[in-house]
Amino acid sequence: MRPNGQGRPRRAMRTWAETTNMDFGSTTVNVEKAVRSRSTQDVRMFILENTGGADPCSFSRIISFDTECSVNYADHCEMCSFGYAEFDLDGNKLAEEEIYIKARPAKGRLKEKCQADPEKYVNAPVWKEQYQKIRKILTRPDTAYIAHSCKSDIGFLMQMNRGRFTNQFYFRVYDTLGILQDALPNIGKYNLPYLADALGIEHDSHVSLSDAIVCFHVLEEAASMNGKTVKEMLTDYRAQHLFDSMDVLRDNYRIELRHQLDDLKKRQGKNPIEGPLTGKRFAATKKMEKEDPEAMMAFARFILRNGGEYVSSMVSANIFMWDGDKDSSDYAFAKGRKGALKILRIDQILDGRYGRFPEVCENLRLLSIE
Repeated sequence: MRPNGQGRPRRAMRTWAETTNMDFGSTTVNVEKAVRSRSTQDVRMFILENTGGADPCSFSRIISFDTECSVNYADHCEMCSFGYAEFDLDGNKLAEEEIYIKARPAKGRLKEKCQADPEKYVNAPVWKEQYQKIRKILTRPDTAYIAHSCKSDIGFLMQMNRGRFTNQFYFRVYDTLGILQDALPNIGKYNLPYLADALGIEHDSHVSLSDAIVCFHVLEEAASMNGKTVKEMLTDYRAQHLFDSMDVLRDNYRIELRHQLDDLKKRQGKNPIEGPLTGKRFAATKKMEKEDPEAMMAFARFILRNGGEYVSSMVSANIFMWDGDKDSSDYAFAKGRKGALKILRIDQILDGRYGRFPEVCENLRLLSIE
């Protein structure tokens, strides 16, 4: 994807697939197996093993934080500020700070969205100089962390580590966006400015420190409206709305694989290999690619190695790889092609293990569920 008026990144970046190490406290752990796992339960067990089984509900203070980027496109960003505020469980503010990071000035649409003062961040210390400070803030013991739409903020921090070759580290955050959607189902909108106005909370939009402070006060007000303390709110919603840097790394790795799948589709009509699948054009659903991108990537490469093609549209395909969902619109479309599009069940093709598939080249000509 080309950036929108920002120019290309100034330095080569690791791919997400190359980001295989993560610091858990003072220990660096290879996380590749967990990142590649299909099972979220396996991921949670991996985290428990490497965090000593720490209870996310055992905390006596809360840190609310927010990030701002002056450059943000695809999976590249330049964070220009990190703001945080620390509160005790009674809502008393214990500390606050706006940390500026050197970045290019915002342009285009981001010039309106990013409200950080360029004079404060253009000549600020670079990321590597601010990294340890921010990392220490986000890995304090006895602390719960909250952010609004937190996976974006976690992602920005991880993108900075990825692009600046600083270590990824494990931290977890409660997402107040999801919590408020559940706790205040009838409020209408859930962006911070709207929530602040609706709840009568003073707000200076898109300044990271202000957003961090407002994030806490909005959660505090929502807790009061539900007859709970802030700690009770976080405890009650931890199963649905507690995310961590492992979740985001795993998501980004899977997104990267889907982008690679899209690149393979662009080879339609250009596969120079002659093989048993020459003339076969396979299509799958976005749902299948999203749920199991690694298996689909391995199978797409298998198809190409044997002379076939992996295409983006069932209109140009002659084989539809089907997940067994008879109620899907894709299946209805394939059935409507009346034999022009052969339907193959994916579980008849794949053996359910990453990168290990049966010898199906010859069988694909004959295999059918009809």
